[in-house]
Amino acid sequence: MDTNRIRYFLSLVKTGSMTKAAELHYISTPALSKAIKVLEGELNEKLVVPDGRGILLTDRARVLAPKLEEILKKLDALIDRTDIAENLADQNVLKIATFEVFSTHFMERALSSSFKDKACLLYETIPGQMEQAVARRDADFALTYIPIPHPELDHLRVQVIEMGIYGLKKTFDEFSEHQTPFVIPTAPIEGSPNKVRGLDGWPDDAFPRNVIYRVAMLESALGICRRGLAVVYIPKFIAKLHNEIVKPEFQLEEKPLPKRFPIRKEYVYLVKRKTDLEDDVAKKLGMVLRKICSV
Repeated sequence: MDTNRIRYFLSLVKTGSMTKAAELHYISTPALSKAIKVLEGELNEKLVVPDGRGILLTDRARVLAPKLEEILKKLDALIDRTDIAENLADQNVLKIATFEVFSTHFMERALSSSFKDKACLLYETIPGQMEQAVARRDADFALTYIPIPHPELDHLRVQVIEMGIYGLKKTFDEFSEHQTPFVIPTAPIEGSPNKVRGLDGWPDDAFPRNVIYRVAMLESALGICRRGLAVVYIPKFIAKLHNEIVKPEFQLEEKPLPKRFPIRKEYVYLVKRKTDLEDDVAKKLGMVLRKICSV
């Protein structure tokens, strides 16, 4: 899919005019109209309908617009980060792709304890995209517990972690997943072999939750929990690291799992390219993962 067509469409949404949108991109109105029709075919969605001499955006177009804009932002950010990575290629830089479970609290300890001699370029993304970053050589390694298979990569099992439900002390003592408010990640997961759909790995099909808050950042979720507004489903080692740096009144405690809920133990994976021999950095990362992620 040509990103220029997406940009044309977003300009059309913002201006509401084929003529104005075409002028913004220095193209003719017929060229813009043709690009929108091609995009409709690629998305299999009707985006505009004629309205006299003008056009109207369909309801689906208005729903898709913010999602496509977010995709473009992530793509532009990735390109910017790739440029930075290329500029730093000859320096002593450790490039890691991961998501917030490891970039929140974990990475700061890993860098301070074992990688003081290296600069670090941290790609904060989601499972699937982090594997792509390693395959493209934008990142040297990835850290995850939701592995997305990739033919060019090895997922090396390093550590076992346990998941748990956590909330502010002395809150939600009578826990029920149907009534207790949850805060969950917004990012969806695609391509997971175990059918996990959410970034926290909760089996929503079997155990529907009372989801009140959806956030993009783990620290936002922890902040909501510190205020006693909800509970969160996270690795136990994250709750332990969190509690070590906050005042006692803001510490989180583990809540009971629902009845018949499976005790979930996940593998932490160090993701590397098959063509790269395991070196001292990979071994050191594995050692740090085993040490910090243990509870």
